[in-house]
Formats: sequence, C-alpha cells, structure tokens
Amino acid sequence: MALPLGYNALISRFNLSVPPLHQTFWLGERAAESRVQAADGTERVELPRGRTSAEQTTVEQLTFALKREHLNLTVLGALFEQQQVLVDIQGWLTSKPTSVYARQAGYLAHWLAGATFDFRAPVGAPRVRLLDSAEYLVGPETSSPQFAVVNNLLGSRAFSPLVRKTAQLQALLAEDLRSKVTQAMNAIEPEMLSRAVDYLYLSETRSTYGIEDEVPDSSRAAKFRHLLEVAGEPGELTEEQLCEWQNLIVTELSAEYSYRTSQNWLSRPGRLRNIADFIPPPSELVDPMMQAVGRVAACATDGTLDPVVAATCSAFGLVFVHPFFDGNGRLHRFLLHHVLRQSGFTPAGVVLPISARMLKQLDRYSSLLRTYSKPRTALLNYRLDSDSATIQVTSPQPLWLYAYFDATELCEFVLQCCKLCVEEDLSAEVEYLRSHDQAVRELETWLDMRQAKLNALIDIIVQGHGTLSRRKRNFVQELSDEQVQRIEEVVARHFDEYIDKRV
Repeated sequence: MALPLGYNALISRFNLSVPPLHQTFWLGERAAESRVQAADGTERVELPRGRTSAEQTTVEQLTFALKREHLNLTVLGALFEQQQVLVDIQGWLTSKPTSVYARQAGYLAHWLAGATFDFRAPVGAPRVRLLDSAEYLVGPETSSPQFAVVNNLLGSRAFSPLVRKTAQLQALLAEDLRSKVTQAMNAIEPEMLSRAVDYLYLSETRSTYGIEDEVPDSSRAAKFRHLLEVAGEPGELTEEQLCEWQNLIVTELSAEYSYRTSQNWLSRPGRLRNIADFIPPPSELVDPMMQAVGRVAACATDGTLDPVVAATCSAFGLVFVHPFFDGNGRLHRFLLHHVLRQSGFTPAGVVLPISARMLKQLDRYSSLLRTYSKPRTALLNYRLDSDSATIQVTSPQPLWLYAYFDATELCEFVLQCCKLCVEEDLSAEVEYLRSHDQAVRELETWLDMRQAKLNALIDIIVQGHGTLSRRKRNFVQELSDEQVQRIEEVVARHFDEYIDKRV
C-alpha cells in the first residue's frame, strides 16, 4: 500500500482542512518512480520504497515538502496552527541550527502564523532564499537576520501568489509582448490606427459585460469606455480609487463608497438554489488583502515583475477578494488594462481586447476562476436563508485559505490573450477596415445609400461569408436581386482573404 509523503502526509497526519493538492507524493511498492496524470490535471507521484523511509517524522515530512514540492503557503499556514508542529520546529532548529530547511520552516512559521522561536542563526550561516529564481518568478528581497532567510515571495503575508517558471510561461515571456505591441502600433498609419482602436474599445466594453451575460445601456457603456480611455493614470491602487471606478461600472443603486463590511457570496441564478458557488474572504480581511494586491500591481511599474504577470496577479487577486458587492468582475478585467497601461505595456489611448479574448475562451476563463473558488468554498459550512438574501458562515475563514494560490496558469492564460490580441485581433481589424474602404469606394461609384446603412450592409455580408442571407434580405428590400448580387460580388472580392482566415 502506498503511503503519503510531504504535504500529503502532513495533511493526513494533522487532519488539515485545506484545498486538495494539485500534485501528491506517495511512497509506493515499485522499484522505479512513477507519475500518473488524472483527467482533472492532478498528478500522483510514487517514489520507490527503498529510497525513502516509510516511518517519517513531522520534521522529515516537512523537509521533503520544502525540498521536493512546490511551496504551498496554504498548507503551511494551516500546518503552523498546530502547536506540536511548532514544538518540533523548535527542536529542529536547536539540534540543526545551520539546516536550510529548518531555518526556512522556522521563518515561514513566524511569517505565516506569528510563531516565535528561541533561535538565532549561527554567525556565517549561508543565507537561503525562500524561492529558487530558477523555478519561480520572485519579488523584492527582504532579509531575516534571525533565520538568515531571504524572503523573495511575491506580495506580502496578506496576499502572495506563486508563479512557477513553466516552459510555457517562459516561452511567452521570452516573446517580449511589450515590444510587439509597440511595433504593431507603429506599423499602422495614424488614421487607420485611430479607427481600429475605436472598434477595440467598443469590443472590449461589450465583451466585459457579455462575460456576465449583461447588455449595458448606452450610458453605462459610455462610462465604461471612458474608464478604459483614462486607464493607466498615475497613482496607487487605493480604496478611494477603486470605489471611484466601481461607481462608474455599476448602476447608481449599486454604487459603493468603501470596501464591504459584511460577508458576500456568489450564486448562480435558479429557483430554490440555496447554494453559494463562491464565498470570498470575510470583511475584516478585505482591507489588508487589497493593500497587498495594490503592492503587487505596483511591481509592474517598478520593474520587479513582467507587466502582464503583475496585472494578472493583482486583477485576479481583486476578484478573489471580492471587495464590493457588485462590479467585481468588470473591475477585475478593467484592472488588467489599468496596470498594463500604467506600466507602458500598452500605449496611451490604446486598448487590447482582452475581455473579448476571454469571452471567446469563456470555458477556460471560468474554469480558472473555479480552480480558486470551488475548493475553498467546499471547505466552508454556511447557511443561506430561504430567499438567498443573507448568508452566515459558521466555519473559520483564516487568511491562509484565501491569501495564497498558484497563479501560473492564470498568467499563462492572460499572456496568451495578450499575444492573440496583438497578433490577430489588431491586425484583423486593420485588415477589415482596409477591405471595407476599398469596397465602399467601388460601391459608391454606382450605389446611392446612406453611409451608415452601407457600412452595416457590408458587415452583414462579411458575417455571411460573402453573401446576404435570406433572413437579412429585408434589410435592403429596396434593392433588386441583381443589385444585391453585384454588392455581394464586390464585398466578397475585397474581403476574400479576410473571410478565408475566419471560415
């Protein structure tokens, strides 16, 4: 029978109530190491029994976790609430004061749980970093003389995402998307760029509401577009600033003037569905977590982090904290644009249609959000009233449950969205406009039609891959079939390459 190792063993030994591990280690029966990938993406790794002892102490299991596994601050936060573990770490530090893993454990227990130890690193003990920069993206360094440990985590105790240097992430970062954005903009003549950007603003506005199945009225759409246009203004991410943005995104009845002071939750619509799909942090954690989210956002402008990584971690951090009762989703997607513009990744006056890209990959976007929300909410006991109007959470909601998460896949997703925005969406809109102008010039030599209607007709034919469907024929009932056929031929000829790429 396989025996659990590392975090897996510590969770079992102390009955820790934490989200399931993405990767679990086991002591198996086979002579060679084996790895099995499950359909849900989780991985089971079995090590040969001869290599590792079957009866490992807490210190040995903690050593294995720190040495072999990805740093999991959520599990460690729960683990360091156990008094016996702190006693074991004190003994470990006393018996092996130069041990790298003992000092890391001692520092993390102090940092995460406020534990104190009778210990001082021996003079000359080599400093050890919490994250290996070869495996992770790292933040600014702060040293602890007591443990001779360097904290290079992203964020702070109140909010600290982890980003692993996967092959995919490094390949995307190596593409230098910031330079690609600049090159793409410089390659388009100003008048054409202005028209293309106008469409991209419209697309982004519609898509951010479309993700939530909302159709904003003209006033709300205009306000959100204006917000996108002024994104990137200098300044820190403060409560006052976020409230100002939230007021522009929601209706007047939903405007809020401070972070929430009570528990909120998300539920999908449905009759008698007294089920919470996501229960975010309690209100007392909102302010410290949002301050830490702001510090991560600032890493985009001070050069500490790649702008897209900083934007992703802070934007998803905001939606996970859910500081308001309404508008969090739209605000989180706006924050991506704000941080990217503030860092200079996107030029002033230009917007990448990131929400439009997310809408095209809505299943993946939703799945990434659920990867954070579902396992955390599943650990909580709560009561919703019969009308789902109030909630009472009856189980603890510790900081470690919410403040730490692996943001690697989120960063990969947003980097891919940015890449496609630059390489496909912007060029596609410019190609459309050039084909449109050519078609208009030819059609206007013989067709007398209002410009707005002609523009709409061309768009309808392009959407129909070069033909006007019978269902849309009434749009130009004043035209003969011969005239319609002639228009179709002109549009199809000028949009030939554009249509071929999208069929």
